[in-house]
Parts: sequence; C-alpha cells; structure tokens
Amino acid sequence: MASLKTEGSGGPSELPELDPSAFQPLIDHLMKTNIPINKYRKSAGIGRSQCFGMVRKRSMAPDLSRCSWIDPRLHYLLMKFAVNLPSDFTFTSVQINDSYACEAHFDKHNVGNSYIVAFGPYTGGELVLKNPTDKEYNIRHRPLLFDGSAIEHYTKEFTGRRWSIVYHTLVAPAKFPMIRKLDDYEAVYRDGSWVIAWRRDGESTVYLSKKNGLPHPLRGRKKPAIVAPVGNPRFSDAQNLMLSVHEEIEEDEE
Repeated sequence: MASLKTEGSGGPSELPELDPSAFQPLIDHLMKTNIPINKYRKSAGIGRSQCFGMVRKRSMAPDLSRCSWIDPRLHYLLMKFAVNLPSDFTFTSVQINDSYACEAHFDKHNVGNSYIVAFGPYTGGELVLKNPTDKEYNIRHRPLLFDGSAIEHYTKEFTGRRWSIVYHTLVAPAKFPMIRKLDDYEAVYRDGSWVIAWRRDGESTVYLSKKNGLPHPLRGRKKPAIVAPVGNPRFSDAQNLMLSVHEEIEEDEE
C-alpha cells in the first residue's frame, strides 16, 4: 500500500489520487437519481446528504438505514468502492453528498478517522479543516483521512455537480448500544432486482426492498392527546368528546 502524507501524529492524512475510472460506476448510477434532501443535518445545513449503512434510530439501537434498502444498488456500489480504502480502515456507515456545501461543523456522532473523497464534473469545492486555522484540501479523486469528530470542517463554494462520500464509524447512544452490524446486510441481485439480504443466525434470510423494509422505529407510538376540560363552554359536546380521544400516529424516523 502506498504511504500516507500525514500532518503530524494523528493528523489528517492525504492518500494517493485515485484513477477516475474508480468513480465511474457510482457516477453512472447517481446521474440517474437525486440523493433526497436531509432536513435533520441542522449543524451542517439542509441539503442532499444521506447516510447508507448503519444509522442511529429514535428510541432504538442503530440499524440499517432505510436509504440502503430503498436504493440497494447504490448500497452495493458504495460497499464495492470500499476496496479503495486502506486495508486497516473499518467503518459502519457511508455518508453520500450530492452538490452539498456543508457549513462548518463537527461530526458529533462519529468516532475516529473518516475517509472522504469527492468526484464529479465540478470546480472549486475544497474541503476546509479548521485545525486550528483553515487549511484547504482538494479532495477531487484525492482521498483524505481525518477525524471529523475532533476537527471542525466545511466545504467551499463550487460550480457543477459535486458528489462526496464519507466512510466513517458510528457512535451508538449509551441507552441503545449497537446490536446488529453492517456485515449482517448485503446488497444482492435477486429475481431481476436489487435487494438487501438480511442474514440472521439460525433463521431464514429476509430480503429488504422499497416495498419491504425494516419496521418503522415509531410505528404504533401514541402522541399525547389534547384533552379539553369537561364542560368547557368554548366547545360543543361533540368537540369535547373528539378532543378527549387518543389517536395513534406514525412519525418519520430521522
């Protein structure tokens, strides 16, 4: 393996530039689709940025992202691209960004080094690490290892379409430790379409897809009801009765 260009002990490490052909399968797929807008990345900014692989779930242990079983082909391509990573680099998750200029932030739910590289027909878009002063890195086809949980970082403005992928390790919440792992899931081509094979010890394999994904983390939970005071003159008897009924609702996962 080629040597790394490292800025001091434990600092960012620039890896050798990759041949453009390494990105072509990803580009061919991504040109036909758009990464959905993520409304939950409030510190980094709203934009087309989603995570494949293992993600945190509300009130549950981390599990496979629904992005992976909604687009199993892209999950497969991201796992296949991982052959380009250093042999000793491990990860649980892959963030993919589509023309997303993130604002300055820390990756607060990650641990250790992340592997980031960008590709696509764009100019500009350098990654800036505030370590502690700003330093720019051209990561187009040039991977970089850095600890995003410890180093604040952001993306400079760019023109064109710019994708970036970030392989990283997720930190599970203390209340909900990791039970399943990324290796439990594999994207496979079956009966004419791509699906995620969920292999469970001692049990039959379950195939996940857009039509048959993992259970919703909040399905069946109840939202506190608004109960009107009995005999409130501002409401009719029918309105008071309706407001006293508890209704089950479904909410979106993050």
